[in-house]
Amino acid sequence: MNWSREDEILDDKWVQRSRKSSQVKGSQPTTSHLEGLNWEVLVVNEPVVNAICLPGGKIVVFRGLLEHLRTDAEIATIIGHEVGHAVARHIAETITKDLWLDILQLILYQFIMPDLADKMSALLLRLPFSRRMEIELDYIGLLLLASAGYDPRVAPKVFEKLGKVAGDSAMQDYLSTHPSGRKRAQLLAQTQVMEEALVIYQEASAGRGVEGFL
Repeated sequence: MNWSREDEILDDKWVQRSRKSSQVKGSQPTTSHLEGLNWEVLVVNEPVVNAICLPGGKIVVFRGLLEHLRTDAEIATIIGHEVGHAVARHIAETITKDLWLDILQLILYQFIMPDLADKMSALLLRLPFSRRMEIELDYIGLLLLASAGYDPRVAPKVFEKLGKVAGDSAMQDYLSTHPSGRKRAQLLAQTQVMEEALVIYQEASAGRGVEGFL
């Protein structure tokens, strides 16, 4: 089994559409849905190695994650990824796609056993969709990290480290909601992706405003 070529491309369609629409004179910013959010980072005192994004600009970070990530740049990598959920409206997107997937499953129930239909839906649709979403968020998070003045070259190292903590396996790239840490690190370290992030980082470090990258 080989990783899909489509999954190797981080410069995703959402970012391209956002950039294109932002260039139209008089258009509303694609990120206007973020206006008025009261951003908060909540730390939960549990040994879970995880972080999640909740509606309303709430980012939840578990203590277990902080035990492995010690620097501001490492923590900012994860927060940038979670903020990406809100930027890309993934909660709404997930609800919409889940509705269509449920309808498809109901159709499949008419022809094959329900257990088999559930497994087919998960392996061929739900899990690949989830992994694609996480890859998109890694890319958006990388750009956000750079725009905040953190060296984006730390991001691949963070995901590689977390992959080792979670016990990466080759099958994770096919049977999990998230790609393996190794795969995520490889995708972020691609030359064209990292060069774009470094340009943003240099602009931010020089004190110049960074706009229009999303």
